[in-house]
Amino acid sequence: MTQPRTLSTPQEAILEAGISNPDPAAYTMVNAIIVDGVPAKALRQAATDTAARHDALHWILNLDDRYRISASAGLGPALVPAEETDLRSLDPADAIATVEAWMATQRAAAYDLWGSGPRIRFALFHLPVTPAGPSTVCALMTHHLYTDEHALQLLWTEIVRRAGTLPISAPTSPDLRYSRWAEASTSAVAATSARTAAEAVAQRCQAHETRPYPEYLERSPAPSGYGQQARALGPVDTADVSARLSVGPAAVYVAAVAQAVAEETGHGRIVLHMPMSLRRTAAEAGIVGCFVTSALLPIRVEPTGDRLVQHCQQALDFASRHAHARPGLLSRSVGRPQISLAIERPATTRRLGPVTWSSFAAPNAGPKHPLSLQLSASATGPGRLRASWTSATLTQEQAVDLLERTTDHLNRLTAKG
Repeated sequence: MTQPRTLSTPQEAILEAGISNPDPAAYTMVNAIIVDGVPAKALRQAATDTAARHDALHWILNLDDRYRISASAGLGPALVPAEETDLRSLDPADAIATVEAWMATQRAAAYDLWGSGPRIRFALFHLPVTPAGPSTVCALMTHHLYTDEHALQLLWTEIVRRAGTLPISAPTSPDLRYSRWAEASTSAVAATSARTAAEAVAQRCQAHETRPYPEYLERSPAPSGYGQQARALGPVDTADVSARLSVGPAAVYVAAVAQAVAEETGHGRIVLHMPMSLRRTAAEAGIVGCFVTSALLPIRVEPTGDRLVQHCQQALDFASRHAHARPGLLSRSVGRPQISLAIERPATTRRLGPVTWSSFAAPNAGPKHPLSLQLSASATGPGRLRASWTSATLTQEQAVDLLERTTDHLNRLTAKG
């Protein structure tokens, strides 16, 4: 027996984007942490118990004879499988390489949204024992329809607290808060607000170019699947420029990317697409589910330096206020996304009671847009700038040039003195 569920507007947008994306694994999510100081048995139980209580992680999609999509959830505890692999006999480097290979394979696998099997799965890898005790990689596989990056951190924190027998402030199981939010996001009032927001965004974007990226380039690339290029970043400290201009770190990152793109394409008015969360309250910040949508940032790159950074902060504020605009309405007036920028959280090590955990490097993913950029930066440690692109978007040399330009602008914007 099942209960009906209402897909939220971010979920509807992901379904639409997934259908049009040639990569069937574009929205497969694989994430992992390395946990020290807790037995693997306790970690496994904590993982399955945590995931089982979140209703939003177990919705099944249904397609009727008129090709209308609906969702439903089962009654009672959800089944959450967890497999285990013992790597304790391996050299530590070989053990990590084994986990990386497994994650890359899972990340490249198409996710069956229409099947009736578990929506989320866990895998535990027993690493060689350290002087501090047992060390385990806990990995999960799911689809972006069910979670976002913030929700993953909520899950990992709850799992670690359960495994370490630490207090947990959690709603009654099952947690139905995302289901209630999803219903509200598709109400008549929300739909009217989304249309108004889409009109405002479309009007702001009218003076900006949204044509395919290669149309600006002197040398058109030849189709050859898709490409990836990464560049390591040193510490990027935005504290001085943020305080001086009253802007957030994201404005600095966006300014560097926008100026690099403008230089390479020769066009000073561009539209960046950025993932933004529709979580608006402290209560929503604690809900597991998918709240992320693709917001549009129309940017004019004619000013440079401080003025460009301030302009990018204004663009970010505008995008945040109008992030609830329906992507389907925007695609008809603005066009499909061409360039996206995701600002990712740098890897950190955390400790709760006797348990220490850190992020495990996620496998590279293919591009969700013709040109996808991911930037992870930290004031105290290393970061990464990565580009991935679909066929006929740009060449490897052009990608390297774009990353070098972006890095140079980051260094200039954050230079002290």
